[in-house]
Amino acid sequence: MKRKLVQAGSSLAVTLPAEVVHEFRLSKGQEVDVTVHPVTGAVIVRPGIRLFEDGEVTPVFSRKVKGLLGRRARLFQRLAR
Repeated sequence: MKRKLVQAGSSLAVTLPAEVVHEFRLSKGQEVDVTVHPVTGAVIVRPGIRLFEDGEVTPVFSRKVKGLLGRRARLFQRLAR
C-alpha cells in the first residue's frame, strides 16, 4: 500500500492505515521499532513489546520469554556447564 510522507515538525512521517493500527492494537504515543533491511532497503515497522505494565511483567512478554527458554533449553544447559 502506498503512503505519502507528511511534515511532522522538522521531520517527515508516514501515517499508518487504520486497519494496521487496529490489527496491531497500536495507540498514540506507543513506541514502535523501525529498522531498515540491510539487503533490500525495506523499512520495517514493528510494534514494540511492552515489557512492563503497572509495575508487572506483561503476559505477552512472559509468554515470549517462556517460549524462548523452551526452544533453547538444551543450549542454555550446555552454556551453564
